[in-house]
Amino acid sequence: MTPLEKVVVAFVGFCVLLGAVFSYVDEAFFHDSYVVEDGFTEWFTVAALFATFVVCARRLWVLRNVRNFGFLAVTGFLTFFSLFGAGEEISWGQRLFGFASPEFFIDNNAQRETGLHNLQIIVGDKKYKLNRIVFGTGLAIVFFVYLAVMTPLHRKNRAITSLLDRLGIPMPRNYQIVAYVFVLAIAELVIDSPRRGEITEFGGSLIFMLNVVFPSNGAIFEVDTGGGADK
Repeated sequence: MTPLEKVVVAFVGFCVLLGAVFSYVDEAFFHDSYVVEDGFTEWFTVAALFATFVVCARRLWVLRNVRNFGFLAVTGFLTFFSLFGAGEEISWGQRLFGFASPEFFIDNNAQRETGLHNLQIIVGDKKYKLNRIVFGTGLAIVFFVYLAVMTPLHRKNRAITSLLDRLGIPMPRNYQIVAYVFVLAIAELVIDSPRRGEITEFGGSLIFMLNVVFPSNGAIFEVDTGGGADK
């Protein structure tokens, strides 16, 4: 681990545990200050996702002529995903710049703000939040497959290793896997608050940044070596 990785992991661990403590000893502070909109945890989430966007965008540009289409497509998706996540987290700057929401979002967004992840879908007499379906359940399934299926196969099966490396998928290191599980366990199982998801987003985004920037197969992102991912 580099010094930066150690600092980020320690910071995440401290803040997640502190959030858990606040959720029990001072629930009002936890809800109204610690995980409030445009607060401490949200801006670190945005910063982590934007940093990931910058790294992915740079890789996409530097490797555009020396990697295959699949590699560039995955890197492009991660670039878009990171920017989209950062933008959605702050409602694309709406609260920052003070512009009004279009009528569609006023009618369909749970927070009446410009953004997709808080949209509500009405089916019959029931409302379903897109955030819970796609960005909650959907992402949970993707990460389970990524950590529990793809990662072990990448480490043990040469054919799968070659395939995933050629696709440019950043694979996690052991400490990153432990950190993901730690954040999820504390946020979702220990913290008893309707806003515990903010802690999951905060810790998960910072570990995701480390996962992408410092993957176990980092050689595939170097210009001088294809790492099995060149054209």
